[in-house]
Amino acid sequence: MSLIRTLWQCTLSPRLFRIYEISWVGHLVDKPYETKGLERWGDQVVTSFIMMWSVGLYALPVLAPFMYRRNSTLAENAYSLSKLVAGAGAILVASLVARGYSRATNPIYTKFMKTLTEAKTRHSAESKQELQKYEFEFWAWPVDFRIADVTGDSQRRRIGLETDNALGTSRERPRNHTRQQSGKDLVFALPCRLIAYIVAHTFALKLMYPGSMSLINWAMRSSLLQGRIDLIKQGGERFKLVTVESNEIDALFVDRRNKSNNGDILVITSEGNCGFYEVGIMATPSKKGYSVLGWNHPGFGGSTGAPYPAQEQNAIDCVMQFAVEYLGFKESNVILYGWSIGGYPTTWAAMNYPAVHSVVLDATFDDVLPLAVDRMPTAVEGIVRTIIREYLNLNIAEQLNRYNGTVLLIRRIEDEMVSVPVNSLSGNRGNQLLTKLLLRRYPRLFSNGTESALVLSRYLSLATPRGKRTLMREIGVNEESCRQLVALDIERNEGLVSYPSTLGEDCDSVTRQQLTVFLASKYLEDQATQHCDPLAIELFHPGWDPRSIVPTKSNLNVHQT
Repeated sequence: MSLIRTLWQCTLSPRLFRIYEISWVGHLVDKPYETKGLERWGDQVVTSFIMMWSVGLYALPVLAPFMYRRNSTLAENAYSLSKLVAGAGAILVASLVARGYSRATNPIYTKFMKTLTEAKTRHSAESKQELQKYEFEFWAWPVDFRIADVTGDSQRRRIGLETDNALGTSRERPRNHTRQQSGKDLVFALPCRLIAYIVAHTFALKLMYPGSMSLINWAMRSSLLQGRIDLIKQGGERFKLVTVESNEIDALFVDRRNKSNNGDILVITSEGNCGFYEVGIMATPSKKGYSVLGWNHPGFGGSTGAPYPAQEQNAIDCVMQFAVEYLGFKESNVILYGWSIGGYPTTWAAMNYPAVHSVVLDATFDDVLPLAVDRMPTAVEGIVRTIIREYLNLNIAEQLNRYNGTVLLIRRIEDEMVSVPVNSLSGNRGNQLLTKLLLRRYPRLFSNGTESALVLSRYLSLATPRGKRTLMREIGVNEESCRQLVALDIERNEGLVSYPSTLGEDCDSVTRQQLTVFLASKYLEDQATQHCDPLAIELFHPGWDPRSIVPTKSNLNVHQT
């Protein structure tokens, strides 16, 4: 490779952070890549320019009036600005050249560049394995999986709350959408809808997903790097996945197959609105011996794009296809695990991949609209509703109710984020998520007026196991009797577990209340912490499966529909 070609490649090449090596005792260790003087200076200048550009995009509308000098003509201001841009450009070019020269004369970096080039051109397992020895900027990582290679030119039909096109882009229309608006109404509504569109595509998305802000990514870069290093030392392998709209998704897979009892089960984790797989919820299932696949939302970490609902759907769809087609896991051996706002892609995947093993939702809400309305001033409620329903509609309960498999809901007793009002256990939106799930799956239990709903509300308002046991004794809940009734209902349905269920159809009002509380205790686990505290390892499990209580002779014919 000629010096000129090497210099050119190194000028526009990625930053190298760490190098992984096998120690003499067989352990994977990492050592930092030591930058030389010119490379260090060039990195600092380039990083500073990137940060100024990111901040400038938000600050320019505010600073523009002050940048204009009143006593100067437009031409003079333009000339001053052009000189400033030219000077900054010269500094940037000089720093790039200096950095490239320093890298081109560094044998460690040139070896890395040779490995990266081979990985991009050969696409072999050996070259990929060699590349895994380096930790560098993800934009330069070669593509490992494209969903288009699996689905072809035409994307498969997907389920949505309201499917608008063949690609499966979906959104729920406002509830009054069916009412035909007159021309006068449309004229008056136009300014509100225009404002809603602008806000939704600017700062509303950043408020809902602060982890997509470049400043947050920059501030957490050291923590993300260290978290990723720790996962790789545990056997993690990094991948770049490309969605149907060409977004690049940063994912990491920890393979426990043939290494632990739970290793054949893959847990796919979906993080919260400021969460990253590097420092997120992967640790809990990993400690229980599951294989784990974590990914970052579009716009988070190394992932490109923005976390709009359609891009979130395409991202989790690509992750699921990668797990099945590339990693080789059966759909029935996948647990979908979502925390907080990660419940949205999790339930969307469950709705579209109904054969998954189970769904675990931790500190998740039923619908983002009540939370958004509660956090914003009353004067802008109309605009907030339009923004949510038209552009950022995260209706998790509706999606969950289109999945008939095993579900575990985990509620945080002191959750300050998904409660309306804040820090209110009775106002925790996880209560509504469970209520909507039970109403859909077991409607006959709630056919006795409001009695079952009231006793469920009482149960969900209790913060301690002792209080729940007291209520269950008060209304006479007998677990064995409830199990027998559930098993009998399954047997009467020819051994099938299907929803809506007929459970409670022939029961009196008291028995229906008992069954309601019994089922709530099976679907819901409580953790006495706040929203962002890690989930206790013992609370993570696939969830309660009604098929597990069916007698063995009937179990032979049981499956979910």
